Amino acid sequence: MYIEHIFYSGAIAILIGMLFFRYAGRDSSWIIILCAWAPDIILPIHDVFHNVAYLVMFTMLVGLLLHKSGVHSFDAFFFAFIGYGVHLFEDALVFKTGYPFLWPLVRGEAGIGVFSGAVSEGNYLADVFGIGNTQVLMAGLVFLLLALLLRTVVEGPTWIRWYMLDEHYSRVITKIDATLAQKNIQN
Repeated sequence: MYIEHIFYSGAIAILIGMLFFRYAGRDSSWIIILCAWAPDIILPIHDVFHNVAYLVMFTMLVGLLLHKSGVHSFDAFFFAFIGYGVHLFEDALVFKTGYPFLWPLVRGEAGIGVFSGAVSEGNYLADVFGIGNTQVLMAGLVFLLLALLLRTVVEGPTWIRWYMLDEHYSRVITKIDATLAQKNIQN
């Protein structure tokens, strides 16, 4: 499950970012997407690193690193925690019993297993170019599109600025303004 984490964590980042921006006036929810990938990319041994204990340790480490990089400390810890936690939840949705997600709180393997067609004999069936499962990927894509639609309806199309570098956003807005001005001149 690599590509699916982008869709699910992207949707969560969009929704949490919308709420966080409303109450805090800033949006660092891009951290969710990065931290949701970390358990598979940086810490690929599922049995060891996919649990609550490493969620807490990872959150503290990444929170400190992000804070030293200039991110507000609350934002750094909050979004890192959600990102890693979303990853664990996404894996639990796929596997009925797979990993000791709740260790050290609960010993033994746990899971929810909503996507029964994504797992065969305990192994993930990556049938989309070897990087994703069709069933999980389609559900994630729908979730992402709904999150995009909801945030765009609530905040308007300018919310995307929080996920773009300022110079790219300015360039896009300038092109949009030029196009609109040209249409006004023609009318």
